[in-house]
Amino acid sequence: MTATNEMIPVNASYASLASRTLDCIATCGSSGGYIAPPIVPYCTDVSASVGTTVGQRLDTVSIQTGSDFAVGFNDSSWRELAQGTGAPWSIATRINLIPRSDTGFYNNAPVATMMSPVNIVKDQPTIIKIPIGDADGDDLRCRWSTSTSGIDECGGTCPPNSLPANTTIFPNCTIIITGTIVDKWYAITLMVEDFISSSSMTPLSATPVQFLVHVVAPPLCSIPPKITGVPIEQSCTPILVGQTFTSTLYAKNSCGSNVTIVDIATLSYAGVLKSSITVLNETTYYKDFSWTPTAAQVGYQVVCAMAFDSQDSQSSQYCFKFYVSVLGVCVCPEHRLLVPQDLLQRVQRHQPLVPHLVQQRQLQAHRLLQQLRRRHHHHHHQQHLQQPLPRLQRLQALQRRPQQR
Repeated sequence: MTATNEMIPVNASYASLASRTLDCIATCGSSGGYIAPPIVPYCTDVSASVGTTVGQRLDTVSIQTGSDFAVGFNDSSWRELAQGTGAPWSIATRINLIPRSDTGFYNNAPVATMMSPVNIVKDQPTIIKIPIGDADGDDLRCRWSTSTSGIDECGGTCPPNSLPANTTIFPNCTIIITGTIVDKWYAITLMVEDFISSSSMTPLSATPVQFLVHVVAPPLCSIPPKITGVPIEQSCTPILVGQTFTSTLYAKNSCGSNVTIVDIATLSYAGVLKSSITVLNETTYYKDFSWTPTAAQVGYQVVCAMAFDSQDSQSSQYCFKFYVSVLGVCVCPEHRLLVPQDLLQRVQRHQPLVPHLVQQRQLQAHRLLQQLRRRHHHHHHQQHLQQPLPRLQRLQALQRRPQQR
């Protein structure tokens, strides 16, 4: 089976999904012309060996500036869980188009990606780290989903009652969980929120993360598969729209010849091409990847992978990020985002311009220009500054542009 990037078919008991949409569920009076898009996704990843299909959907919706509301989808139901059958499913997120008080820019919501299911060995405390990113470099914090304040973020699986005793989530998006009964399933539902500073208690936006955890018996070989490759785990790679990126991920089996790697399963997005799993030698298997980002994918994109072996053991989740831009950046903006000028001009054509937006853009360009000059002067031998002139010329051109009102 291969990922076709075509819409995942819905039929039989799921036929009603074909007409379902991502609806406004709270403060809809300030939804600014929001038109709910369909929810049926496009197929991006398939693993026949593991029995998973992954879909993603990207829609462009025109919304007025100043809008601030919540959208969500609910239905029935989750697969059979430890808490019982028929647990309702609900997922929600906040859309905030009020310009930020610190920059005048629109806020970029956090990005988070998590593969499912995650296998945890019976009676062994397991640490699960949620990969997160934020184009504004905001302070990110995780919390359990709730069903309060008129927004149902978790349906019938709201923590902590839906999880094993003593399951803990930390603000840095780390979860510690221990399963005590083999073959029990749990649904983990959480929210990733971004804050303007570490002292702020008011989130700018909220991104939902939901996935399954499966309790398994200890395997005969206790050494799980391990993934290595490029990009390295938790790294971020700047990439331009239209620039092709190729890579290889390797999975190592340390359990001897009686155990094999059955797949390197992935969670990606539209346009990522993946080869079949290939045997390199007795212990190592690999998959090749390639991707050419489009203009619709500007911003953070996260890829995650897991290796599965023939005894149903899985590796830790291996994730890495890309930051897609039009003009190009030297590093991923874990710090403040430098908005491409063509995107700024598109905002100007369709939205009232925040008065100090262009002036601030020029100031950011000036500061980055000075940083690049200093780095180039002292570190011209470094690889990431071997060809600084095109970037410097673009920034100089931005500084020369007159302020627009």
